[in-house]
Amino acid sequence: MSQVPPRDIAGRDVRQADLLLFSGILELCERIRTCPRDELDFVLVNETRELIPYQQAALYAQATHAVTAVSGVAVFERSAPYVRWIGSVFAAVARQESGVRDGSAAAPVRALTAADLPEEIGAAWGSWLGGHALLVQLGSRHGPLGKWLLARAEPWTAREARLLALVGGAYAEARQLADLPHRPPARHRARRWVLAGAALVAAVALYPVRSWVLAPAEVVAADPAYIRAPFAGIVRQIDAPPNGPVQAGAVVVELERAQLESQYQVASKAWQVARTEYDEAAQAGMSDQKARAQAEQLRGRIDEEAAQMRYQDELLRKASIPAPMSGLALYNDPSEWIGRPVEAGERILMVAPALSRRIEIRLPVTEIGHFDPGSTVRFFDNVRPDRPNEGHLVFASYGSSATTAGILAYTLRADMRADMRLGLKGTARIYGPRHVLILWALRKPLSIVRQWLSF
Repeated sequence: MSQVPPRDIAGRDVRQADLLLFSGILELCERIRTCPRDELDFVLVNETRELIPYQQAALYAQATHAVTAVSGVAVFERSAPYVRWIGSVFAAVARQESGVRDGSAAAPVRALTAADLPEEIGAAWGSWLGGHALLVQLGSRHGPLGKWLLARAEPWTAREARLLALVGGAYAEARQLADLPHRPPARHRARRWVLAGAALVAAVALYPVRSWVLAPAEVVAADPAYIRAPFAGIVRQIDAPPNGPVQAGAVVVELERAQLESQYQVASKAWQVARTEYDEAAQAGMSDQKARAQAEQLRGRIDEEAAQMRYQDELLRKASIPAPMSGLALYNDPSEWIGRPVEAGERILMVAPALSRRIEIRLPVTEIGHFDPGSTVRFFDNVRPDRPNEGHLVFASYGSSATTAGILAYTLRADMRADMRLGLKGTARIYGPRHVLILWALRKPLSIVRQWLSF
């Protein structure tokens, strides 16, 4: 049986060692690529030693101009003498490279000796580093990231320099990717947008808002004075023009006086007759007992006729009705009243100030809401709808009544802050308690659904 020559065995062992080293380098590059961002520097300066031996290693960051990692420790003291000296080495190399224009200093891997450094820095080389050092440039397509310094007592081989450059490139790419902002996949981003939109819609739908309704409104008098017929009669004339100004005490309405004056004349004549008969009976009673008794009866008749005459005189004075206050005489057309019979207490017209702060609101019964006195009211008049008037509710009717349009509505009154012209129309917004937005927006459809489900 033939034996394998020792030379072939040695060559095969070298090739096997090279394969093991290269596979280890690939595994280290994969480890660097997948390790967390805060472990990158530690892995680079410490775990590379398991494949390529060295005694010391340090990492320098271009962005911060500071040493970010040293071998042998997980956390180092930046003020330590060794770290400060290594930082001065990196700073000196950076200054040299910035002053060199031929590109030799920008080589991926180059040897570094004490002679390459300023004298004050190179003099301490033997105290801090081994005899042979390599400087690996760490950079990516977007520019330099930093430098990696390794030192040991034995010289470096060209193969080790190439492998260290490979490891340094893997670190630079991993660092570049780690520093980029994380963007999730498009599918996850779309899902996040959908969830964010749903959360926003839910938050808006569940947000508590103040309930409010709109209803037609009109400016009315707060304390009007009504002109009513003092007795049954016929309207002869109205002395104030429609919606015209009147002064307190001025005659506004006059009733027919002819019949009243005739009745007054009859009462006056009856009083005079009774007085004459009484005088005759009193004179005759001085000698006749019977006439004296009749005089007493006629005295009572005089009082009765005098009362009737005073009553007729009072009716004559009441036939001219004065204005109880200064303001506007509010009615439509005098021709509708002249010659018209009226009953006692029937309202003829209204006197009120020209300006008022009160509005009357006709809220349809179909509007859902609960509004208590004191609720906020905003009035938008038809003349200046861009300048709403603020106020509060002072009255809300318990029952509903039909409007001129034949719609059942509740009567509400509110006092506003500013005076407005009487009779001004517009729209009032009445604010109620807070409700969830989705329930308030769907209040009418939900009401219809409740009515339909009740059958």
